[in-house]
Amino acid sequence: MNKNLIALGLLLVNGSVLAGERLSSSELKDFYTDTTIHGVHFKLGPGKTYFGPDGSVHSISESGSERVGKWWIDDASDKRCIRWNNKSKDFCHYTERNSDGTYTLIHGKKGKKLVEIASTEKGNKL
Repeated sequence: MNKNLIALGLLLVNGSVLAGERLSSSELKDFYTDTTIHGVHFKLGPGKTYFGPDGSVHSISESGSERVGKWWIDDASDKRCIRWNNKSKDFCHYTERNSDGTYTLIHGKKGKKLVEIASTEKGNKL
């Protein structure tokens, strides 16, 4: 019984340490505008995405999949949103800053990790 309580306590402490801090709307604008994101999408694999200052977005995965669309920040919910040209709905998600200097894109409704962002570069580096 005591071992189970200790294990549960360690899990809770580790979970809170690993949880990221959500970026605010102004931080999101600075983070994404005119920036190329290098990361791993949990469905599409490794790739790069460029967020243009004009609201355009262009993403290329290492597997060759390519997507284009529009992006914006939803100030009311502190989410970064995208509408891909081939989709009929908006995808609005949180961005979290991790303690190791990386970032994670978190599903806006389900809370699941979508993309691990390893690094960023200013400008279009596609």
